[in-house]
Amino acid sequence: MNRDNKTRVQLHSYDIIYGPIADDNIGLQMRRIDAGLIDWDKFVKELEFKGGETFQYFFGTEKSLKYLKKI
Repeated sequence: MNRDNKTRVQLHSYDIIYGPIADDNIGLQMRRIDAGLIDWDKFVKELEFKGGETFQYFFGTEKSLKYLKKI
């Protein structure tokens, strides 16, 4: 949802999001499905676990930033 957001308005109100970091392959697959070059089944198959993933946290609100502690 956020990839297609052309505004500065946040599209969700989640405080913290945790998930795998998207690599160039995921961006490529998203462009292919947007262009109608692949269907949803192919899209999901292309996104199967490839190994070596790293994860990221997104702190999306002022409230969430208060939970960060310097270590």
